[in-house]
Amino acid sequence: MAKSKGFFGLGWLITLILVIFAPFGWICGTIERLLRGKILGAIVNLLGYGIGILWICDIVTLILSHDIKVLA
Repeated sequence: MAKSKGFFGLGWLITLILVIFAPFGWICGTIERLLRGKILGAIVNLLGYGIGILWICDIVTLILSHDIKVLA
């Protein structure tokens, strides 16, 4: 099995727990997108988490592919 690409190289389960709690998911998602060099994704994450779009996308992609993939 390939190494998880969750937040900061953490395991899949820890990343999923962080994403489920919205404030942590918002902060970690923004930082992770910046670390991956996706500036537009980080900006959309800052703006889009308020309405929950990227939060749901992060949870779904973490469950299905063990990585955050939307704009990351």
